Amino acid sequence: MKEDRQMMETEERLAGIAVPVTVSDDFSQYAEELSRARRIAAGDKALFRELYDHNVSPLYGLALRLMGNAAEAEDIVQEAFVRAYQKMNLFAGRSSLSSWLYRICLNVGLEHLRRRKGNFEDLNDANCGTVEPDQKSLVLKRKLEAAIRKLPDGCRAIFVLHDIEGFNHREIADRLNLAEGTSKSQLFKARAMMRRLLLDGRR
Repeated sequence: MKEDRQMMETEERLAGIAVPVTVSDDFSQYAEELSRARRIAAGDKALFRELYDHNVSPLYGLALRLMGNAAEAEDIVQEAFVRAYQKMNLFAGRSSLSSWLYRICLNVGLEHLRRRKGNFEDLNDANCGTVEPDQKSLVLKRKLEAAIRKLPDGCRAIFVLHDIEGFNHREIADRLNLAEGTSKSQLFKARAMMRRLLLDGRR
């Protein structure tokens, strides 16, 4: 399976890495999570596999929404797990490991998006694309995730970060090195395209 292959590749890259875990001041609430982090950092591959299996699907969903293509999403997820393992000593026990992994994956995705800065700079209609009549069959009966993947890069990233992940325009602008107005403009276009895609899917 693809997930098994990814896991094997990740484990190979992590061979020999084992670091101590720092104990958090807020140990009591996430004591079990901190204990799991300690065991993983000490080399417990079975527990790391369990953590991987539990989180790979939601992380892949996040990466796919951000990037819009499976190959890049897979790379982001694998990089996120590698970073998580390497930084397990920095897990402070103030959240669940799943939430911590989600933030790492989001940060990796944002780094990839920043390399695509050109996709955010043009504010003309060509940058956000159009939905042609012959595309209607492609979005018919598709769910929200499929509609999001139909958005062009710039619009999709802004839509996901603002309407799904809950970032405001200033935060998006800071993270992607954009003007705040660019974020607002592309969100407006993304929402208009989403309405069209979803309405077409109901016909």
